[in-house]
Amino acid sequence: MKTIKQFHFLIFLFLPFLGLSQTATLKGVIADTSNYKPMAYSAVILLKKDSSIYKKQFANSSGIFNFTSIKPDTYRVLISHPGFADYEEMVALQAEEIKDLGSISLISKTNLLKEIIIKDRQAIKLKGDTVEFLVDSFLVNKNSNVEDLLKRLPGIQVDKDGKITAQGQEVKKVLVDGEEFFGNDPTIATKNIKADNVETVQVFDKKSEQTAFTGIDDGTKEKTINLTLKEDAKKGYFGKINAAYGTPNPVDDPKLNNSGSGDNRYESKVLLNKFSGKRKLAFFSTISNTQNSDLDWDEREQYLGGNNIEYDEASGYMFSYFEGSEGDYEGNGIPTTRYVGAHYSDKLKNDKQIYNLTASHRNAIVIGAERDFSQWILPDTTYYNDVVSRTNRNRTNNTLNGKAEFKLDSLSSLVIKTNFTQSFYNNVAEINADNLNEENRLVNRNNRVNKSEGSNTTLNYSLVLNKKFKTVGRTISLKYDQRLTDNNKTSSLFSTTLFYNGDSSLNSEQQLDQLTPATEKGNALGASVTYTEPLGKKLFIVGSYDYHLTKSQSSINTFNKNSNGAFDLRVDSLSNDLDYTIGIQKGELLLRFVNKKINTSVGAKISQTALTQENKSLDTTLTQNFTNIFPSARLNYKISSTRSLNLNYNGSTRQPTLQQINPIQNLSNPLVVFQGNQNLGQSFTNSVNLSYNNYKPISGKSLWLNFNLSNTLNDFANFDQVDELGRRVFKTVNVDGNQSMSFYTYYFFKIPKLNLGVGNQFNGGVYKRSNFINGLSNININTNLNYGLNLSFEKEEKFEVYLSPSIGYNRSSTSLRKDVITEFYNYTINSSISFHLPKKFKWGVDCDWNRRAGIGSFVGNTNTIVNLNFSRRFLPWDQLEAHVTVVDIFNQNIGFERNANSNYVSEQNYLVLKRYVLFGLTWNLNSNREGGNNND
Repeated sequence: MKTIKQFHFLIFLFLPFLGLSQTATLKGVIADTSNYKPMAYSAVILLKKDSSIYKKQFANSSGIFNFTSIKPDTYRVLISHPGFADYEEMVALQAEEIKDLGSISLISKTNLLKEIIIKDRQAIKLKGDTVEFLVDSFLVNKNSNVEDLLKRLPGIQVDKDGKITAQGQEVKKVLVDGEEFFGNDPTIATKNIKADNVETVQVFDKKSEQTAFTGIDDGTKEKTINLTLKEDAKKGYFGKINAAYGTPNPVDDPKLNNSGSGDNRYESKVLLNKFSGKRKLAFFSTISNTQNSDLDWDEREQYLGGNNIEYDEASGYMFSYFEGSEGDYEGNGIPTTRYVGAHYSDKLKNDKQIYNLTASHRNAIVIGAERDFSQWILPDTTYYNDVVSRTNRNRTNNTLNGKAEFKLDSLSSLVIKTNFTQSFYNNVAEINADNLNEENRLVNRNNRVNKSEGSNTTLNYSLVLNKKFKTVGRTISLKYDQRLTDNNKTSSLFSTTLFYNGDSSLNSEQQLDQLTPATEKGNALGASVTYTEPLGKKLFIVGSYDYHLTKSQSSINTFNKNSNGAFDLRVDSLSNDLDYTIGIQKGELLLRFVNKKINTSVGAKISQTALTQENKSLDTTLTQNFTNIFPSARLNYKISSTRSLNLNYNGSTRQPTLQQINPIQNLSNPLVVFQGNQNLGQSFTNSVNLSYNNYKPISGKSLWLNFNLSNTLNDFANFDQVDELGRRVFKTVNVDGNQSMSFYTYYFFKIPKLNLGVGNQFNGGVYKRSNFINGLSNININTNLNYGLNLSFEKEEKFEVYLSPSIGYNRSSTSLRKDVITEFYNYTINSSISFHLPKKFKWGVDCDWNRRAGIGSFVGNTNTIVNLNFSRRFLPWDQLEAHVTVVDIFNQNIGFERNANSNYVSEQNYLVLKRYVLFGLTWNLNSNREGGNNND
């Protein structure tokens, strides 16, 4: 309550500044794209929101224009010159602001016509740093979705998973009319909105919220696509309904000794959008037991091989016994997904109040089976682990995300964000593991059943008050945020482990029958203030202070079963009651220089961290204090409007996690035991990033180069001990010398005469990592290189052909065993072809060919996955489509993954969907076109 009163006081404190307004200035210089010569006497017009003319003038002989005494507002700048394409840009002007648009390049219509077929308006426009494509100028059939459309636009590529690359960079966000659509799930827009409903596609680098507020570019950007809907699509409703039903799926896999779900396959999707003025209502639902489980991009990155570690800027790396997403689809197994969501957005009082709300409910059930075969390379021997597991995971997620923005006046705003997530899960895993020595004799054997059920609840909210002053560049931003967590979990373990002597005779037996209830509650709250002050027109100083306090309570109790079958025998060594508090205060000072060509900053952040861990079970307290300095430097050089060079240096620290300092032994796998190390110190990483981007908006030619180099002092590494019975005991220690070098290159061009798009991707890295094995220091060198070629060839309304071969190289070596080097290649060819046939028929086939080379004890494999689809459209506006899909026609789909890292090599075979057939119907809805006539 005290915090709320203080927040209200801050708002009251700033009220005297509200309402102040003066005039503004807008200027710039105009050149052409071919030789960048000044475009003298170009017409420059300022248009109001209602498209009426506010001011106009002609550029002088040097191509310079300068508007003065402009009322603060948002205007549309329109520049025209005979023989050149019009230039448009939306500009928001604040009181007393002098905005310099810099050098504005116009495109010759002659060059434009050589590259692009124009129907009735300009196909491509440059609006500042935004490239805008007029959808109607790029022919797509009426039943195509946005994903199909994006594949036709110059400089944009879409892979088979729906991930988008634009101008050589991965697209991070897809907006609809400038707003997020169903939160962070952009595939709902790209896969379900019809291209026919989209007016323009805009590609730009979305600036950070801080840049948008202060007007001072901090260099933080992410590649973004914005879909602007046609006006008739904003009236009434539009959407689509899809339903498909098919044959059973053969899922028997003798390698996994498993027979999974052989139910009939089905899919159904509904997307409905209704507009009323600026109010948007949307509903989305899917029910599916195919691989089309509607994972968004973030989930794919996490579940299909991404990193589950989440860095909290306020509290650093915090360990949670509830980390991960238990029960979700991880790219293997047979999934059944039920997902329903709703979206609401509105703008009121002349856009002074903006609301955005998304709610969703998702249930995922995954039946899985996996065989994991691993080779552990030890100083004097080699061990092999052969693990077969069968799982059944059930998880339900409920989410509610909201945002409200209030423009208090032309200089002040208040933004409120909230996020609520609630999850329930229930998992069962049956695991059989054999550990063998290099003579292929049993060292130990473990059979166990792990069960877990529980819930995770998280509430986040933040309030941000932004205030600008009469002096351009002088701003202040106040923020308060809080995160509340409540996690509960009950797990059980029934395990039998047999240990063998060297002659395969039985040495001993261990049985465990345990129940472990656990709870964790967290409360993280804090506040920050950021102030910017101009030292001139191009030089600014940015200062900030942040304080965050995180309190966590964790209680874990493990019980053995008594003679009466009740779990009431507490195991003290596997139980703990902890309070963990972390307080971090940070001060930062940056000097930033910004002009037309250069955006650079240099500065440092000082952080003081206090950690207190209270073990109530042992009545002990551990306290640690750290003071760190984080230097930073950034340089962005804008060579031209389509070329840029970026150089960044950053220093960062990472503190040890609670698990690394004082873990509770987790016997969910009795053969792997954790130990804590209270002597751990913080690590410090120096990292340098260099990138270059060159993009031609008309031809779509793009070049993206990226290079990363890092060196970590006092890094964290494993100290492994493997005993003669095959048990692995490890802890975390600090090491020096960990280094990494990685690069990424992407080059795309088009051969106009052949209408052939050519994309080249080459990336890789070298990673040096240290660890300890049985007390001996070990250095691992891992190298990977990958090259991929993407070819696209199409003829409008006739056919599309895509071909993408790639090759990957992996090499891993360890200093303790120089005689053991792991080296292998992977080869893939992804291809697809589709034909538009007479009478509105369409036929298509896609093929994935994979070859994995064998290495040592690991057998290679080759498989070919072929999918067929056939469809026909009906009714005047093609509202109805009937389609047949055959998935994996040769029944060769396999789940396979191989990893070579440190001193081990592992290979996984897992259960996946194989051959099945789907018969379906899709109905496209549009209230303004249904029942109409096809006049095209």
